[in-house]
Amino acid sequence: MSSQLLDILIEQAKEQEKYFQNYLAYAKEIKRETEKILGKVKVFVFGSILRKNEIPQDIDILVISQKIPKNTRQKSKILAKIWKKIGYLAPFEIHLITPEEYQNWYRYFIKRKKEIK
Repeated sequence: MSSQLLDILIEQAKEQEKYFQNYLAYAKEIKRETEKILGKVKVFVFGSILRKNEIPQDIDILVISQKIPKNTRQKSKILAKIWKKIGYLAPFEIHLITPEEYQNWYRYFIKRKKEIK
């Protein structure tokens, strides 16, 4: 591996680390940004970031709102605004869902979650 490539990978790892160390602050920023677009939302952090026995690969964020569009293009526009605010290389996996989608699917699989106030 070339030293230039190694330097790039080290720099990327350092950049990612700030997100993992400050994931709650970034989750609050995601909530603020989403509320600018959709109004009141519920936001939860879940997944490997909350399990102490795992090294997280990403940070799962659940955004629940009655106003989540069904259209994928509209969802993508919302996500693009969030990514622009927090950084395009941020290791977040953001799930935009309706309360019905939560009740019918997510609640069965999410064992532990932390609500962002």
